[in-house]
Parts: sequence; structure tokens; C-alpha cells
Amino acid sequence: MILEAHRVHFAYEDGTVALDEVSLAIRGQEKLAILGANGAGKSTLLSLLNGSLRPSAGDVLLDGKPVRYGRRDLTELRSRVGLVLQDPDDQLFAATVFEDVSFGPLNLGLSPSDTRDRVTHALDALGIDALSHRPTHLLSFGQRKRVAIAGVLAMSPSVLLLDEPTAGLDPKGVEELTETLHVLAANGVAVVVATHDMDMAHAWADRVAVFATGKIVMDGTPDQVFGTENFCERSGLRKPIIHQVAQGLRDLGLMPAGKDLPRGVNDLLRQVRVAITP
Repeated sequence: MILEAHRVHFAYEDGTVALDEVSLAIRGQEKLAILGANGAGKSTLLSLLNGSLRPSAGDVLLDGKPVRYGRRDLTELRSRVGLVLQDPDDQLFAATVFEDVSFGPLNLGLSPSDTRDRVTHALDALGIDALSHRPTHLLSFGQRKRVAIAGVLAMSPSVLLLDEPTAGLDPKGVEELTETLHVLAANGVAVVVATHDMDMAHAWADRVAVFATGKIVMDGTPDQVFGTENFCERSGLRKPIIHQVAQGLRDLGLMPAGKDLPRGVNDLLRQVRVAITP
């Protein structure tokens, strides 16, 4: 386990309990989707895992050791665990894309040469190397999202936390970002996404954890979680569209039983074609 929350509790100043003894472990190269209705505790958990908030009880563990909250310790934590906020304008502040993405590595004390290499790699990974010298205020919303992710990626984190990364993106932007997150995980980064996007979570994640009233109420593979009989009642969420359609086709005898339900349109069509072909 790279990163772990162990029985963490957090309440805001007005007494609102956001997390109630939550435990969650994140493995290397894992693609984890955290789901839950508004106020369920998703964003609070990400902030605790990144050290932006401190639990009132329980521990955050990095490589099995409790996180400390001194300045040097937090710098080390945030170099390993990067957090991308929902609104990219909360993270972008430099005049150009290159300057913005350079900030983190320079703040770590890297040389200009090493920083340039980190920035080049991050921009290339996000497919925005052509935007290197563009002013950040002239970018589209989707481009600004990618620059915000590149700024965190330039820190070479072991874990990348993203809060509602697909919010505000058009379908093509969602598809491109999802593919980028696939590639990052394949290259060794554990990627954790807090989202309301059931369809993205179903198609993308290896594992899904569902929050309700500050607790994790379900945790497992997408098929296990979305196949839970009372999923909607327990979570306050809907099931992914593909999952609903596939389950309906299975109930009609047009999909084979005993297999995981398809997680994408192409897989759905393939299974139906196999089932109806004599």
C-alpha cells in the first residue's frame, strides 16, 4: 500500500462530520474511483490524503508510516501525493503554461535543467506540449484542466488525486482525459478520482469505493459495486447507463450470464453479437 487512511475522522468548525472513522488503502498503479452524493465526504478525504487538511482522529499513512505535519514533512508528502482541484483556476496562477508547470519542481529545489525535463515530460504526457508558451488565461477550460494536472504530474507523484476531473468537459474532453489517466496508471502512478460521473467510473476504474454520510458503504470492483442490489438506495446515486442496459439485456436472455457485465459500448455490442449469433 502506498497511501492509506486509517480510521480517520474529520469535522468542520460548525460541527459537521465529514468523515467518520474512514479506512481506505491505495495500491500502486491502482485506478480507484471514489463515488458519493454531494456532502458524502469525497473531497474532504482527498484533502486529508494530501495533507491539506489534518484529521481530528486517526492517521494518514505514506509507505506504512504515519504522516507528520511539519513544513518539511508536508512538502515531502505533497511531492509524493499530488492533488488536482475541481476548478483549475484555483491552481493556475503563472503567466504562461510553462511557468505554471515549472513552479512545483522549482519549489522542490530542482535545477533549471531538471525542471525543464520534468515540465517537458508532464506536458507531453497530457498532450499539451504545443501550449507551452501560451498565456494561461487564454486557454479553454479543458486545456486549463490539463495544465493543472501537468503541474502536479511534474512533481513526479506516486499518487495522483483528482477531484471531479471530468466536470465541465465535453464528451471528447472526457474521453481524452480518461485515456490519459489510463496511461498514467500504466506507467506506475496510482490514480484516485472523486467523481459524480458514474459512466466514467464504471468504464475506467479497477476499483470503486462509495461514500455515504461520511462512511465507505461499498468497496470493490465496478461489477461488484454496481451489481449490489440496493446500490441506489444505499448511495443516493444512479447506476451507470451501460450497466443498466447490459443488466436489462441479460434479464431478457440476450446477454450471457456468469460473466462480468461489459464496461463499454464496444464490449456490450460484442457480447450481444456473440449471444444472438446462431
